[in-house]
Amino acid sequence: LRWIPSKLFMAFGYMCTSPRLRRISLIRHYHSPLDFITDRFRSQFLRYSIFVILLVPSIIYLAAQPITLKGNFNDLFGLEDNNVIAPVAICAFILVLEWIGGLNVVAYTDSAQGILMILAFVLMSSTLCHLYGGWGSDIFNPKTYPKPNFFQVPSTEDQVAMWSFSLQWISFAALPHFQQRTYASGEFKSMKLAYFVISLAPWLTMLVGVFSGTLGVYLLQGQETSNPFTGVVAELMSASGFGYVAGLLILVGSVAAIISTADSLLIATTHMVMSEVVNPAMKNASHARVSFVSKVVSFTVMALGLVIALTDDGALSDLAAVQNGMCLQAVPTLLIGLFFAPRFTPHAWIIAVGALAGFITTVVINYTWNEKEDNYFFNAGVWGLCHNIGIMFTLEMALRLCRASEWRAPKWDVPNTDNFGGDMPITYDWLNGLMRNVREPFKSEWFVGLFVITSILLLPGNSAGLPELGEQAADGSYPDFTPTTVGGLPDWIFKLLMGSVVLTISLIWAIYHLPSNLDDLSDLNDDSEYVPQKKSKGSLPISKTSTNSKNTSLSSPTDVISPDKIREV
Repeated sequence: LRWIPSKLFMAFGYMCTSPRLRRISLIRHYHSPLDFITDRFRSQFLRYSIFVILLVPSIIYLAAQPITLKGNFNDLFGLEDNNVIAPVAICAFILVLEWIGGLNVVAYTDSAQGILMILAFVLMSSTLCHLYGGWGSDIFNPKTYPKPNFFQVPSTEDQVAMWSFSLQWISFAALPHFQQRTYASGEFKSMKLAYFVISLAPWLTMLVGVFSGTLGVYLLQGQETSNPFTGVVAELMSASGFGYVAGLLILVGSVAAIISTADSLLIATTHMVMSEVVNPAMKNASHARVSFVSKVVSFTVMALGLVIALTDDGALSDLAAVQNGMCLQAVPTLLIGLFFAPRFTPHAWIIAVGALAGFITTVVINYTWNEKEDNYFFNAGVWGLCHNIGIMFTLEMALRLCRASEWRAPKWDVPNTDNFGGDMPITYDWLNGLMRNVREPFKSEWFVGLFVITSILLLPGNSAGLPELGEQAADGSYPDFTPTTVGGLPDWIFKLLMGSVVLTISLIWAIYHLPSNLDDLSDLNDDSEYVPQKKSKGSLPISKTSTNSKNTSLSSPTDVISPDKIREV
């Protein structure tokens, strides 16, 4: 159930930050996820701190794809759990596609898996409802359901943990492959469509997944399976010919989804490493050499993710649970840079220290506290965020009390910003002037307030553990167990779903009021501050890992990636 509000938080975070990033990129020529951080704060220490914070969860996220593939494939075909043929073959296939097609592969696989998954989930839900009935059927009778605690209100700790788990999904706004889509999108209209899809997708996919999972508890009772999802799909495929088609589409769609996710992560991570590490060290290298090195980097990233996945002994599962928490530590930096006035903006080094402290806290809590306690109230990433902000605030107050707020960083900390506009820095007033005619969701008090308050009200409250199960009968049922249900669902789950509907409506309302012509800068032409800046010849050389094959005919070391070239993809 937590996945439904989680995806809505993801839509909220991405929609609140990407319109402003998109419009800045049209003037400042961004292509790397760290370009805005570099241009806004002009600190190498902060730049590479955020680089580490984004790189680690990206590799973990990439490693999770072969793990998922291995589990689904091996369970479905009855293979040994340690069989690695499927993940190795698929990863090699992804790498070859990435070398040949670049961003085109992501576009095609995104489209293919999206269509297949939506169609498959619609067929799956309708077939399961036809065969077994919905939540209102006798299968979900609270007295005889195999897991009657499904109908009980979760404990207070579980409720807060669920909310904090959902909260950390705003971190997707900072993930490299999301920011790359912001910069590479052909036009803002397509981004608005993406906002709508992300906001509505939980109802087409996650709700079906919740239903399949609860039905799987009944269908798979007494069976030992490490992957309930494939167990439900196997039951579906054996039930009828129509169910077989639906199950087959689910499996094909899931493979396409894994390929799409892994490929976009591979391209974005490789692009970030090339932009922030390799290219600064190869300023005078030929295009052919840079292109070769980019392939080596992408191979190394994929190999590292695959090795981590194949050597997983359970520890990665814990780490994957906090990958969003790790990335969450970059969100304050992004929000401060985009929206905070100078009097509320800490020094760049203090922002970096806070982000690194939150990142370390997230990992430490996950591997110490979480091992000793059954639950630890907040998600580890949210604890890290609290430390992040707390340390940032404390150090900045100390710096201002010591009247050292005007302290200047050493020369080695100043990055090269010629590609972004040289000596013309981004200021708070400049940002607000850029967006003066745009109705931004994050600047709307009622929208942000409604979203936050409604998300908190999703929680059932202080009725934890109620109603009590009572005495268990000889046949395993609970004859005295009478929870309140709505349409077969526990009342607390119905409340959560209705609250999620309110969140979805608020998101759609905010998306509708975003201008479709955001890319049109004609209203700013009378202001020289907003004329697109000239790029220097030292920009990032073209490579197939960052654009498509149509652009690879450029061979001069001075060839650059322009927003127009990227958007052709």
